[in-house]
Amino acid sequence: MRRITTIILLTLSLTLTTASAQRSFLGLSFGGSFPGEEFAKKSLEEDGGYAEKGFVIEFTGSYIFDYYFGISGSATFSNNGMDRVAFGEDILAGLPPANLPEDAIVDIKVGNWMYTNIMAGPLLTLPIWKLNIDLRAIAGLSIMLSPPQEIYIQIDGEEFFDKRHNQNVSFAYMFGPAIRFNFNESTALRLSADYFRSKPTFTTDESGMVYAVTGKTSYAMN
Repeated sequence: MRRITTIILLTLSLTLTTASAQRSFLGLSFGGSFPGEEFAKKSLEEDGGYAEKGFVIEFTGSYIFDYYFGISGSATFSNNGMDRVAFGEDILAGLPPANLPEDAIVDIKVGNWMYTNIMAGPLLTLPIWKLNIDLRAIAGLSIMLSPPQEIYIQIDGEEFFDKRHNQNVSFAYMFGPAIRFNFNESTALRLSADYFRSKPTFTTDESGMVYAVTGKTSYAMN
């Protein structure tokens, strides 16, 4: 059975927004992304993603229908590094022989996790003096790219090589609060913290080294 796990991401962002007289706004955010659960685990057996802290860029906009309610849209791009050392150690520990000879040549290269999300949903806003406290819940599609991985091992003249790079499109949702400080009718500063979640699943080639270590043909991590 294909087992689907989850990816959780907490983003902290700082946004300079351009607002309208109706309190609708557009903004560009830059912040940090902090992986959790399986995405951050460092274990092949547990479908770990070995993800490290990264960054997120978001273009967001909201249209306020009346005094309190509106709709929000978001397009985000995020990049998280991968722990190459921990991943390489797990690969080597699971391949026979577990103890490599001293003259073995090992070269393991990995890239970064990258994904783009396009989402929309309702927004609740509460105006207080020059502040607006926003709460949004948005959902949509997440396009996720797994880190490019190249594993090369040479033992006694015999070579082993494995190369992998996958992508996945899945449903995703995000929700969280934000505070907007309105300098004037056209400019505001927005501080936000969002919780992001999606469920991507990828397949593994049975001739690859990851399958040789885990025995799995699919894994729930991008």
